[in-house]
Amino acid sequence: MLFNLVDQLGPIFLLVAMGFGLAKIGLVERASIEGLTKMTFWALIPATLFVTISGNRVSELFNLSIWLAYYGAVAMTAISVFVLLRMGKRNTTPEAIVLAFGAIFSNIGMLGIPVVDILFGHEGLLVLATILCIHAIGLLTPTILLLEWTRNRNGNPAAIIGKTLRAQVCNPIIVAILCGVIVASFDIPVPQFAMTFLGMLKAAMPPIALMLIGAGIYGQKLRGNLATSITGAIAKVCLMPGLVFVIGMLLHIPMQSLAPAIIIAALPPGVNSVLMASTYETASERTATTMLVATVLSLIILPALAVVLAFD
Repeated sequence: MLFNLVDQLGPIFLLVAMGFGLAKIGLVERASIEGLTKMTFWALIPATLFVTISGNRVSELFNLSIWLAYYGAVAMTAISVFVLLRMGKRNTTPEAIVLAFGAIFSNIGMLGIPVVDILFGHEGLLVLATILCIHAIGLLTPTILLLEWTRNRNGNPAAIIGKTLRAQVCNPIIVAILCGVIVASFDIPVPQFAMTFLGMLKAAMPPIALMLIGAGIYGQKLRGNLATSITGAIAKVCLMPGLVFVIGMLLHIPMQSLAPAIIIAALPPGVNSVLMASTYETASERTATTMLVATVLSLIILPALAVVLAFD
């Protein structure tokens, strides 16, 4: 069992290290990282999700127990971080909201898909798709509503929700999920050449995404209040997966389904947390440092969780 885990985790570390090394010696520049990241977001991730979802029953995708375990942990983590950061008035309410968002928004696309695919295969990706199908809408919408409310308490919540939903309709990940659900629901046949094409994109996704993670780490610096960032990072990669485990056990979720959800909860924050901070010009440096610290911590936490879950 342990040797199998080494075989599974070894490539993850090597790909991240290779990306870091290529960026360090200058073979992968910042512009290249941005271009490859867009390619991954617009082509590789959607292809992976479509192939995963379209070949399964829709009932397997909408798993209420998984949603309760994962998003229950999300809510508890967000509230805990917000309250902790507001204690002593060291952070304003908008700052605490943005930093709490950074402590719950997992980097499911770029890091979660390759890690879950390598560790758990197709069944793990199905759990990931279950979580991902409401991830952006479920977390972005309340965060934006709260931030807008702190700015203008007479604002129109319906208009804010509508604007957020319209933005998500153009999201290629959401489009891929919806298309996969439609194909699976109505048993629509997909031509073999198209599935082969999408399968090739799916196969390319893990190595490219993991190398991009490593390349993105290079050159990053610690900025802002380090204690605040460490608080958010620990909550993200330690507290949140622990809560998913506890809630999942209370709901009697089989470990085969719960294990991928725990790993997803332990992922570091995605770039959306930094974009949120930049958009509202709030705690930008601390949010970026939270993402960096959480990413480094996850290189320790994720393998440790994989070992523990494997022997559960």
